[in-house]
Amino acid sequence: MRVSILIAIFVLAALTGVASCASMNATQTAPPIGTFLDVGGQSLHVVDLGPKDSVRSPVILIHGASVNLRDIKLALGDRLASDHRVILIDRPGRGYSTRPDDGWKLATQAELIKGAADLLGAEKPVIVGQSFGGAVALRYALDYEADISGLVLLAPVSHEWPGGIAWYNNVSGWPVAGFLLRRLIIPTYGQLAAKGSVKKSFAPDAPPPNYFEKSGLALLFRPHDFKANAADIANLKTQIAAQQELYVTLTLPTAIVTGASDATVSPDIHSKRLAVEIEQASLTLLPNTGHALHHSQTDAIAEIIRSMTGSKT
Repeated sequence: MRVSILIAIFVLAALTGVASCASMNATQTAPPIGTFLDVGGQSLHVVDLGPKDSVRSPVILIHGASVNLRDIKLALGDRLASDHRVILIDRPGRGYSTRPDDGWKLATQAELIKGAADLLGAEKPVIVGQSFGGAVALRYALDYEADISGLVLLAPVSHEWPGGIAWYNNVSGWPVAGFLLRRLIIPTYGQLAAKGSVKKSFAPDAPPPNYFEKSGLALLFRPHDFKANAADIANLKTQIAAQQELYVTLTLPTAIVTGASDATVSPDIHSKRLAVEIEQASLTLLPNTGHALHHSQTDAIAEIIRSMTGSKT
């Protein structure tokens, strides 16, 4: 019995060491690339690009689940920064941003992002959200419609969907099993499985070269980041069901863009329904395009965003 206990302790210590090394390597290969703002007592990692005196409305890019601000910067941020002020924020609890205990709430995330925009002096921005970021962008519009000039939603999660979520997002919230999952399994196994998940998300398109490294995707597999991401996903459906009845109240210009071949966020359940419910919404359905449309259809999406920013009035 004593030998078995010693072996178990040794294995546990070894796995913990491997997990710690994996997490440390993630932060070394994808360090912070912006500055930090204190918003409501939270530290938000923010990248502020482009001309601050641009005649166009500033753009705030909100990234999706499982990724950090590097993903949407790689796809759209650098491109739009040629003639826009572009602000990218690690959503609360993700990447290098902290968050409060209720940071999984869409309203809390929208409030903190709004606080960052106010501190930066980004007046009447166009809010762009991709996937889960689209749900946050919709909450932002519902709560602060008068303070923004437009909304661009890229494959947004907008409506209640049938079925559940991946098992590991539920298990992450369990007291003991979740701790062991995040500390011992995810930092190593997660990275091994990630590249296959990336291909599925991009399909039928191919990921950009070296996407895993350039997007800093390994940051997801740090225990605290994975916990935050899992909590976001586990608590999303209930919030979406509550806010979807409010979309009919929105009157601001809204562009909805989705891939016809998106197997992650159904265009029929989400984007097509949303386009009917928002008074000034337009829907662009991109053929032969998957969920990561901001990477595969960058030119088309950048032009749609530019058409929304116009000139400041």
